[in-house]
Amino acid sequence: MFSKTVTYLICLLFFAQAIKAQRVAADTTQPEGKLLEILYADRLNFITVDSLHRYTSLAGKVKVKQDKTFFYADSAILNEIDNSLEAFDNIHINDADSVHTYAQYLKYLGKEKRAYLNKKVKLTDGRGTLTTEELVYDVTLKIGTYVNGGKLVNKQTVLTSMEGNYYGDTKDVLFRRNVRLVDPEYKIITDTLQYNTTTEIANFTSPTTIIDTSGRIIKTKEGFFDRKNKKGMLFKRSIIDDSSYTFTADEMAFDDSTKLSEFRGNAVYRGKDTAEGFDMIANNIKTDRKKDILLATEKPILL
Repeated sequence: MFSKTVTYLICLLFFAQAIKAQRVAADTTQPEGKLLEILYADRLNFITVDSLHRYTSLAGKVKVKQDKTFFYADSAILNEIDNSLEAFDNIHINDADSVHTYAQYLKYLGKEKRAYLNKKVKLTDGRGTLTTEELVYDVTLKIGTYVNGGKLVNKQTVLTSMEGNYYGDTKDVLFRRNVRLVDPEYKIITDTLQYNTTTEIANFTSPTTIIDTSGRIIKTKEGFFDRKNKKGMLFKRSIIDDSSYTFTADEMAFDDSTKLSEFRGNAVYRGKDTAEGFDMIANNIKTDRKKDILLATEKPILL
């Protein structure tokens, strides 16, 4: 009799562990955020509509927490059933002290950890400040997305586009549709551009035009430009059009701080001075704009 009881208890224990394991597996396939926790409010009001609708109304210096994310607002409504928050006026989301987001309206889904912000939205990571009227921010992935126009200000550089994605972990912003980069020395016009607010490097993978203050125009389809160090590399048969010459080559590298440039792969130089100018073709051409020197190697042809 004793052995049968022990066996029965062992079976029950095994069955309970199996059920627990199944629940853990189910939870991993559908992860949910922790419950939103009310830290402070001047006034609280509990509203129970039915078993599926229980709300907490908060007003005055509202402060709510989920994990390492803090929410501040003038007023808010917390839904205990679906773990969501709707907040109004002077909203501030402090995401682990790494990304700060501000707006006048917020709808936050606690299970998905996703914030929908509207009206005077501002996101900053300490390096750049992104402003827009509508933004979706994923707290888990630290990704912010806008589709109705936005602007990023990074020191003296201003970038605008119709659509964009901000990546908090890498400090990258991917701009799409009608992209404009403007700073005191350069203007970049393109349709797709990735910009890093820390390194200040812009990468472009679509037809792009770069114009500097001297009037020099660069056209390319792929490349990158280091705004901080004034260096760039261009690919896919790019063109540089200056007041006195044009350069075309498969690959280009230029350093505007030293005025040195290199053109590789079927490089073509065309002078615009009809009286004293000349044309040159070579597989490698190096120039020094400070000294007005040109060096052509690898089967150069002077016309």
